Amino acid sequence: LGVVAREAALLCSVLCLPVSTFNPMRQGITSVARRSFAAHLLASTVLVPAPAPALVQPRPLDERIDSRTSFAQILREQAVRAAGPRPRSLPRRRIDIDFAVLLMRTSYATADELDFMPMDEFQKRQFLLRQDDWESYRQPLPPVKQGDISDPNYFDFMSYCQYATIAAGMRDGRVVFEELIDANGTSVVVARDPALPRDNARLPALLSLRVGDKILDAIAERYPGLAPTVELRPSRAALLEGVKALAQVFEYNNYLLSARLEPSERGFQLSAIAPATVWSQQVLSLRGDLANDFEAKAIAAYLRRCAVDASYTTRYEGSEVVHIFVYA
Repeated sequence: LGVVAREAALLCSVLCLPVSTFNPMRQGITSVARRSFAAHLLASTVLVPAPAPALVQPRPLDERIDSRTSFAQILREQAVRAAGPRPRSLPRRRIDIDFAVLLMRTSYATADELDFMPMDEFQKRQFLLRQDDWESYRQPLPPVKQGDISDPNYFDFMSYCQYATIAAGMRDGRVVFEELIDANGTSVVVARDPALPRDNARLPALLSLRVGDKILDAIAERYPGLAPTVELRPSRAALLEGVKALAQVFEYNNYLLSARLEPSERGFQLSAIAPATVWSQQVLSLRGDLANDFEAKAIAAYLRRCAVDASYTTRYEGSEVVHIFVYA
């Protein structure tokens, strides 16, 4: 049960939920592999967020430098903090809690699958980043309750912490490492699946692909009446209807205020109006990190399912995030 307890504590911490949300003994789980239990948690329904652990003051710069964080990287991150976009209070509605948890869980589970860092280290590094950046983030905003990921302001911040930690872990990813599995210090050796890339530079694209696929699958399962129809090589009109339907699912769950779809000769442009990650997408981009552009990841997955080869770039215009998709 050490593995079970560790996974419960870790996932609850990442999602800012009370550990008691998942009681392995009460659920009748007696012996299960690390990933099997993670899958069990990902299938559970979470309804009520809880306050996150209290944070102390940000660490001095010299305390942030370790064997895996260079001084140059710290300076770049400090420059983004100083000159990058400031969070703004926008007229956004509360995100559907199940949809918010889906996005956070999917990203965490996919990072775990790719085996590039110990997940106990992931938890620690994410907490320290949260500690370093929380005060400066919340100051220009109205009161934000820690742990309330239905609040788009808090979701924006926690998604930033999650993806910045993922990106940092990928940059110095390991193929073989030790991972703690319980509070007694027991560890196991984890080796990256030989089918996965050995080149860490290929991991961000793979994570984006898998996250997009999982979000699309979840939407098809949860919203069969709203999910887009997948057909091979549809007409351009039918394809755009599918993209529009997918964007409407994000709008339905209050992830964004609205979306504007504009076709072009070589593709289309989707403008997400005040998405829940409007601040974090910009900051992650400036840091050179993997973006948490969930809406674009899901659309890219939909295009792949339709056998439509396309790529996309992103630009930011005030409170809008504009994704430009171009067919190959």
